[in-house]
Amino acid sequence: MWQQWKNGLPESPDYFPIGVWLQSPDNARRYADAGFNLYVGLWEGPTEKQLAALTAAKMRVICEQNEVGLAHKNDPIIVGWLHGDEPDNAQEVIDKASGKKSYGPFIAPEKVVETYHKICTLDPTRPVLLNLGQGVANDSWIGRGPGAKLSDYKTYVLGGDIISFDVYPVSSGLPLNLVPKGIDRLKEWTSGKKRVWNFLECSRIEGKGKATIKQVRYQTWRSLIHGSRGLIYFVHQFQPRFTEHA
Repeated sequence: MWQQWKNGLPESPDYFPIGVWLQSPDNARRYADAGFNLYVGLWEGPTEKQLAALTAAKMRVICEQNEVGLAHKNDPIIVGWLHGDEPDNAQEVIDKASGKKSYGPFIAPEKVVETYHKICTLDPTRPVLLNLGQGVANDSWIGRGPGAKLSDYKTYVLGGDIISFDVYPVSSGLPLNLVPKGIDRLKEWTSGKKRVWNFLECSRIEGKGKATIKQVRYQTWRSLIHGSRGLIYFVHQFQPRFTEHA
């Protein structure tokens, strides 16, 4: 399973990654009690404090490869490195003078692959998780910006060992079948040679539609049936007020 990575995820056949995205390590014990076994992403981290809290809670993490993370190369609590999120989408740009936000182009797939190799050079003992946006499944998505092509993804998937994607159909008013569609595409683009994971919605993300328990269950089982080998739950709410664990 994960034998090629000395410090990767557990090799036990009864281990299945059930992750949660970008949550405070202070709540790690509560997530473990709820059945989660993996944190994915750490806000402005990893920091020493965050890793200490996760260690106390025995919660494994896939996080960015910063100086603190590299100082913990031998720390078993880190089981993977996280690539920059959604590089296939148009990237936010902030004007330094005015603070005004706008969007620039997506990150070129070749650049993503280049960064992947740099991460692997600094630590080849852990897998790299690359998460892509809804363009994997939603052909109507305009959030990638000008010049984007579906064929870009055949190069993007070379930029990680675990390839995941996110689409939140209920919150976005999209068909539920985009979830399995994206998994099928990632399996095709990776020729079945890489682990394919996906995100699942379970909150009122932008203050609009919230997936019901039945809809979350549907998306979960469709993911598993279509071959997802890891699930990451997105539990943030941004509108009408921000809640990290909605």
